Amino acid sequence: MDTKYCICCGEEVQFNRIKKDERVEFTCLFCGFLLAAEESTLSPYGESAPPVTHTGDKLRYVIVADDSKFTRKIIQDLMTEKKLAEEVMAFENGLELTSAFAKLIAENKPVDVAIIDINMPVMDGITAARIIRGIESQKGLPRMPIAFFSAVKADDDLRSQMESLAPANYVNKGSDPDPDKLAERVEHLLSYFMQAKH
Repeated sequence: MDTKYCICCGEEVQFNRIKKDERVEFTCLFCGFLLAAEESTLSPYGESAPPVTHTGDKLRYVIVADDSKFTRKIIQDLMTEKKLAEEVMAFENGLELTSAFAKLIAENKPVDVAIIDINMPVMDGITAARIIRGIESQKGLPRMPIAFFSAVKADDDLRSQMESLAPANYVNKGSDPDPDKLAERVEHLLSYFMQAKH
């Protein structure tokens, strides 16, 4: 049986093959996440999402919120190593993230992508994402892509929340404390953004 890697489920999964709008899409049999399509121009965030803004081949500003210092460091190090962003700013919780986002917007520095953990102290990731969407709406800005990078399983409630926060998606962080496994998940997360850039 053929399988593909699903960044939502965090493992190799069986998939559905669906013909849609003159292309074939492959979706996870378990969660429905879009795994691939015949056309390479397809955005992982869906057709209605605005393009990620970037200069040349790099994202300008990327913001990250995760209460694990280790996870923040891996994301920052890999993005820097792969030269994906001019600046990656990392924060311990949603409150710090939203404050930094508001400050960057006030300074006319548009943020290209947010990578947000869901369970954090002070302010959780869903609340932080709602505040970000509120600021964007108030300022008349296009919505930037948000990736929830968390060990929380993507259930129907979370998928419904992501729909209201679109373009937003979920990447499973996994529960394995092995640094190599976490780095591998971050690699999947980054390849997701590299696809979105082109």
